[in-house]
Amino acid sequence: MSRRHRGDMVILADIRAQRRMSLQRYGQPRMTEELQELGNQVGQWHVGRLMRENGVKIIKTQKHKVKSIKNLI
Repeated sequence: MSRRHRGDMVILADIRAQRRMSLQRYGQPRMTEELQELGNQVGQWHVGRLMRENGVKIIKTQKHKVKSIKNLI
């Protein structure tokens, strides 16, 4: 097993633990911040890749409403 693969497994374990603690609501940006606070040196794209490859998904609680341009002008 390569060093990168071993490191990915450690980060993935931390991702899954943070996911349970956040009630599956942390996406890629917030998950990256949490992992960095734990002392992991990871980037947002690395976390996103690991989440995507391992089927770690978030539960959306509110739908995003798009504001029309007419209301902004």
